[in-house]
Order: sequence, then C-alpha cells, then structure tokens
Amino acid sequence: MGEDTKLFVVEKLMTHGEQSAISDIDIYLNGAGGSAQITSRSVAKGESKQVFHPKAIGNAPCHAHIQCDSIIMDQARVCSIPEIDANHVDAAIIHEAAIGRINSEQLIKLNTFGLSEEEAEAVIIENFLN
Repeated sequence: MGEDTKLFVVEKLMTHGEQSAISDIDIYLNGAGGSAQITSRSVAKGESKQVFHPKAIGNAPCHAHIQCDSIIMDQARVCSIPEIDANHVDAAIIHEAAIGRINSEQLIKLNTFGLSEEEAEAVIIENFLN
C-alpha cells in the first residue's frame, strides 16, 4: 500500500462437516499515512477446520488493525496465526482474536422466547455473520 491509502477487508465465513478453509492475507504498508482494517468473522461446525493467517508489515508510519472473531461448535477447530511486523518506529499494528463457543446465557435468553436450542443457535449465528 502506498502513501495515505486505506484498505478495508471483511471476511464472513462458515464451514461445516469436514470442510476446511484457509485465509492468507498479506498487507505491506509502505507509504506514510497508510491504514488497513482486516476483520474475519467465522463460524466452524462439525469437524471443519479454519485457519486465519493475516500478515501486516508496516514499513512506514502507518496503522493496521486485524481482528478475528469466531464461533466454534461441535468438534471444529479454528486457528488464528497473526504475523504483525513493525519495521518503522511509527508503525502501529494490532491483532485481536476471540474464539469461543456460543454463550449459554444467549441460548437461555432465546429459549425464554420459545425458540428451541437449534433455532436459538441459528439466530445467534445469523446475527453474528451479518
């Protein structure tokens, strides 16, 4: 990326069964004032596997934020492998990751509205990915 450029990437992904998905994203921030925002929101079900492998390299005064938010279900696996590299003293690069199961309190709340556990999970997943 060059001087004063901006990049926004939003990945929404759902795997199930025995599917697998690998997301490789390489961003080179070479110009002053460049910024990048990369967000991955995913749901992994069944025996599926996901790998989120973002790379942000700051070679100039820049900002980058990489975020991985995933819901994991059944026996699925999600792996976030960040590579953040600041090659300039004013390169600010952040990576955040949150991977976990659906909160049981969310399910209970939706159950009180008459939804089955399966229906409640579907509502949570749909809203999470939208």
